[in-house]
Amino acid sequence: MLFPRLVLLSILLWPSATAWAETHWAFAPLASTAESIDSLILERLTAAGLAQSPQADRVTLIRRLTLDLTGLPPRPEAVANFLQDDSPEAYEKVVDRLLASPAYGERWGRHWLDLARYADSGGYHNDLDRPHAWKYRDYVIRSFNEDKPFLRFVAEQIAGDEIEQPDETSLIATGFCRNGPSNDDNMGKTDAAIAQYRADQLDDVISTVSTVFLGVTIGCARCHDHKTDPFTAKDYYSLLAIFNGTEKYGLVPGTEDKNGKKVTTDPNIHVHALVETGPVVPPTHVMLRGNASNLGEEVPPAVPAVLAAQPINFPAPSAKTSLRRRTLAEWITSPENPLTWRVLANRVWQHHFGRGIVTTPSNFGLTGAPPTHPELLDYLAQRLLVHGGRLKPVHREILLSATYRQSCATNPEGLRIDPENRLLWRRNLQRMEAEVLRDSILFSSGRLNPRMGGPGTKPRIRPSLLPVSQRNKWSSLKADGPEQWRRSVYIYVKRQLLLPMMELFDAPSTNDSCALRSESTVPTQALVLMNDDFVEDQAVALAERASREAGEDLPTTVDRMFRLTWTRPPNRERLAEAMRFVAAQEAAGRERIEALADLAHVLFNASEFLYIE
Repeated sequence: MLFPRLVLLSILLWPSATAWAETHWAFAPLASTAESIDSLILERLTAAGLAQSPQADRVTLIRRLTLDLTGLPPRPEAVANFLQDDSPEAYEKVVDRLLASPAYGERWGRHWLDLARYADSGGYHNDLDRPHAWKYRDYVIRSFNEDKPFLRFVAEQIAGDEIEQPDETSLIATGFCRNGPSNDDNMGKTDAAIAQYRADQLDDVISTVSTVFLGVTIGCARCHDHKTDPFTAKDYYSLLAIFNGTEKYGLVPGTEDKNGKKVTTDPNIHVHALVETGPVVPPTHVMLRGNASNLGEEVPPAVPAVLAAQPINFPAPSAKTSLRRRTLAEWITSPENPLTWRVLANRVWQHHFGRGIVTTPSNFGLTGAPPTHPELLDYLAQRLLVHGGRLKPVHREILLSATYRQSCATNPEGLRIDPENRLLWRRNLQRMEAEVLRDSILFSSGRLNPRMGGPGTKPRIRPSLLPVSQRNKWSSLKADGPEQWRRSVYIYVKRQLLLPMMELFDAPSTNDSCALRSESTVPTQALVLMNDDFVEDQAVALAERASREAGEDLPTTVDRMFRLTWTRPPNRERLAEAMRFVAAQEAAGRERIEALADLAHVLFNASEFLYIE
């Protein structure tokens, strides 16, 4: 009960917004340092009486790197080349090759899609199809592969119609503001209901913008002043005023107006965007208790006072738009806005290590966790700024560090002093995310279709599950083929019915921004890996691939299967065990290829496959 009392005490003794900004670590100016990642980590370890773990072996490193940057295992030939390269730059060359791979954007773009609550349908009762939503997904993947500066990336997503020389790509980018769930075919018939629905839709935009880019929960101030952070309801509605001139561009088929008439969609419009069609913005009022029919004082556009040393100036409108959102995007990514760069640096670190320096990645407010290494967080934020908001140079610096290259080896002293490994005295073991797991199975079997982009694919789902999706129905397939064997980032994301394997392995709900996925361990995960038709089919394909590539020699075939799944060859004991297993399956009446498929099934279910050292 101590924590709630402290929060209550902080509210009773509330300082002014300016004083709060000066004392809260997240809003303070970035601290500069001439140190490096490793020196900042070692400083804390030494003070605690700990040392770093030894470097992981080469096979572990290339598997970790390849899965981290591309979401796919390394090819056996790439592993062999790395092991044979004795040059001091061998590891560095692998890092550079992987950062240049198109698969990098597919892996790291997926992290952003979690934040952007991306889906291909609207959710709610009818779960309307969004026929052009996939273009936003492809935009994100391209942006990561191009290493687009974060300043531009933010501006396009918040104000793609207001930037200089807007085009279809920048309009597609504003899909960030359209990704949330919508009920456009059932938003009510009265003016009051429609106004409330619009307020709810803008709330989704404001809440997502504030948590994703700024790491603060301004959305909590919609109905009243924030209970723990110094954001007022006026702050919330001043932020709403920035978006109040927007409207949806590219309506979803099936949308109705208040008279129940289906809205005619323009066949010439091929994007879902949020834009302004004129410079005049309607007045914005505080909505008392969040009710659009109960208006309070009028408020101008502004950012929360606690986040800005000086109020930002909104320019005069252009001929086409108010320019408010462009001004907001410029303020968000300003070098003088330390919060944005801390949040971004923390997200990058989180996805490399499984846990952020701040363990509440979208909440840097009073109830969020303090950073375990504040100096390191500021160092990484500064490095992002030095590189113009490009991520790849910062990835590279992290990946080349001794901290990243540590083994997962444990020791009694480390467990005693720092059992949660907050000081990073070793590498944390990480389970594959849902997409990485499915893609790794396809990669190992040789069936992964590398085609990028385009409308989402709908893999086979057991017929018994299809009635769950009554509207915008999922297709019924008897068997998957190359179109369904594409990477998981290209699976159609239907809000009413996520692909069961994805959901079971903790792919997030798409109703809200997800900054940190759950990592559950439940019996049904093992059951699906043992019994799912997809896994069974890929196990057969893996057995056929290994037999084809290795020839008729059984030990060579088994060795190949281990290399394709676990990345490393089996030791003598593992090989003997696998050979006995295949022999036992054959003695039970299984054909050789069937026995090898059974072995493949075992390899897919093993911790050595599911976890990343």
